[in-house]
Amino acid sequence: MRKLNDYIEKSFLILGIGLLGIFIAAVFLQVVARNYLRLPLMWTDEVAVMSFVWSVFLGSAVAVRRKRHYTVELFPSRMVRTNAFLNVLADGACFFLMYVMVVYGWTFTRMGLSRFSTALGIAKAYFFFAIPVSGVAMVLFGIEVFVKDLTQLIHLCKGDKR
Repeated sequence: MRKLNDYIEKSFLILGIGLLGIFIAAVFLQVVARNYLRLPLMWTDEVAVMSFVWSVFLGSAVAVRRKRHYTVELFPSRMVRTNAFLNVLADGACFFLMYVMVVYGWTFTRMGLSRFSTALGIAKAYFFFAIPVSGVAMVLFGIEVFVKDLTQLIHLCKGDKR
């Protein structure tokens, strides 16, 4: 599972960086066109929003694997077993949110098939599909993190007397 997650993480990072570059280019083009050329480019808004949404959701999936956006330390670091138990508990709670992202994100994406963007004329589903894609990756990453945290907790309970 680690190799699959490594591949997904690397792909998400590459895509996210590329989409962030597209976002910056679209916003820059929009500013130049409106302020200097006096030419409104409507499509740049939607390209910027779509690339930003995708880069944020791909990045948030990677953040789950790296435990960067839902970790809170409630107890001092010397309470190793307590913190390990809370890590496992937090991992489990996050699976509910991942479930919501996958199931309801997919429903939202299907609803987007009948809605179309104004300037690009493409289905809004392309915007919304980032939610379930990110959710599925979060589940895969979450399983890896959960197993790692659970293994650490079991190790601590067996060997460490703190």
